[in-house]
Amino acid sequence: MAGSKQMDIQAGQSKRTGKSRRAAHAVVGVLLGVALVLVMATALIEEAPHEYLGIALVVLTIAHVVQKRRWFAGLRRGRWSAVRVLQALAIAGLIACLVGQVVSAVVLSRFALGFLPALPGASWARSVHMLCAYWMFVCGFAHMGLQFKTMLARMGFAKSAKPAVVWLLRVVWLAVAVWGAWMFVRLDIASYLLARVQFASAEFSAPLLVRVGHYSAIAALIVGVFHYLRCALGYYRKSKHTH
Repeated sequence: MAGSKQMDIQAGQSKRTGKSRRAAHAVVGVLLGVALVLVMATALIEEAPHEYLGIALVVLTIAHVVQKRRWFAGLRRGRWSAVRVLQALAIAGLIACLVGQVVSAVVLSRFALGFLPALPGASWARSVHMLCAYWMFVCGFAHMGLQFKTMLARMGFAKSAKPAVVWLLRVVWLAVAVWGAWMFVRLDIASYLLARVQFASAEFSAPLLVRVGHYSAIAALIVGVFHYLRCALGYYRKSKHTH
């Protein structure tokens, strides 16, 4: 009886620890997404807030990587499916961009790291900083999109949500994604990703809340595209095994 009771206590503690860990992962993920949007929306206009938000983004990204340490430890094990390859590429891109952001920020910073001595190389640092910023934005939300199905499963959404609610959310996402696609083209995001431009868009003169809305819509587009890409790859894999 005593042994059984002890096992029940340990099982309860393990369950609570698992819930706490998942909650911590969710909080860091949400804050990381918010920071990514705010860093992009404040670039070049609100310079001081942009730099401090950048530091917060670096801290959150490092925290997320630490939370993923078990995933990194298991890279050599298991089968490398298409989804797993995409996840690895998104995380690798996120880390690479983080390094580029930190190195270039040390050279460019005027506020958060203003206590450091002036360093040469502002021209190359500005180019690297802008390129890494846009790719970090894409990789970050691509990673979220690839993890979105897992997040919904952990929350029990797929089992508890009514079909009407699911379809309503899909319609809302589609409307936001269309706006995001339009803003992706209007802000010429592709040119920034290809390093074709070295200056900010005229849209940066818009009010801050408008810029936040623009980048939030683009983020929703990226998350949705990679979420449905994962769903499509999973469906293809199942149908392939069935036949």
